[in-house]
Amino acid sequence: MNENDIAVLQLNKDVIADAITMTNIERFLHFLQHAKSLVGLYGPYSKQPNTTVFARDVRPPQHPKPQDPSLNTLALSFAAAQDCTYSAQPAGSGKEDLDLFTLLWDCAVVVLEEILARGSLPQESFGWGIFGLSAGYMHPPARDLTAQNVFLSNKRRLHDALNVLPSLNRETSSEYVVGEKKTTALLTRARRDIHTLGHILLHEYKLSSWRRVRWLHTIAVAERWVGAFGLKPMRELGVLTKRTKEVVCEATKPPGKRVVNNNVRFEFPDVSAQDSQGVMDERPERERGNERTTSHTERRCQITYG
Repeated sequence: MNENDIAVLQLNKDVIADAITMTNIERFLHFLQHAKSLVGLYGPYSKQPNTTVFARDVRPPQHPKPQDPSLNTLALSFAAAQDCTYSAQPAGSGKEDLDLFTLLWDCAVVVLEEILARGSLPQESFGWGIFGLSAGYMHPPARDLTAQNVFLSNKRRLHDALNVLPSLNRETSSEYVVGEKKTTALLTRARRDIHTLGHILLHEYKLSSWRRVRWLHTIAVAERWVGAFGLKPMRELGVLTKRTKEVVCEATKPPGKRVVNNNVRFEFPDVSAQDSQGVMDERPERERGNERTTSHTERRCQITYG
């Protein structure tokens, strides 16, 4: 396929410039739309061998227009970006795409914090969102596994409590079906556990400023909460506007989740048991500062608060 036949996406710098006047949710969806187009055209992204240099797929694009990337391609691309984001990058398309993906993650965190600050979220959607984030949680390296075991126990108990809640009958799809053994006392306890365990796990995510949660899980939960809680902006955003409805999570049948009585149940790849040294071990380098990180921080402040 001739390079001239490939669809020309809006430049990353123009996408970022367009986002300055947007609200946090609009900005997040705007970046997400463009990031998915990039991954669909140039993904899966990866790290160059034995480095933390972020790079597009070495193979030329197979399609003239961006394709909807698979969940696996998104996971690989965002994981590579997360592992590279605190490392200095050579100038080029890889660095520009990494900056865009980093801003997308920044916006996802801002949106999550903004939604959580509203309070009174539907309990089941809140619980499944927190559980979805736990599937992407990477435990810090430690010889003492006590903290990790406590986290895994809380995660399992949250999942058990969520499964106790009433669910829609798939045949009728119009009424709650409660098992005979699910008494009022059992449901009350389940809801109490969801509230308590959900906030305990949420506290763990915030302790690391969300850095120990894989980007895919953070971005996906933010996207789906925006859709499930009716926070989608009214106006169309960004480039390739015809794909906006595919990018924004409608509370119908998007891939990777099930909807039960307008509550969102998440189905994500579980990386919580994997070694997670790649993210936090880069932290000292960021604290020492480098040109890429400083530039990104300044740009983030301009976009978020400007």
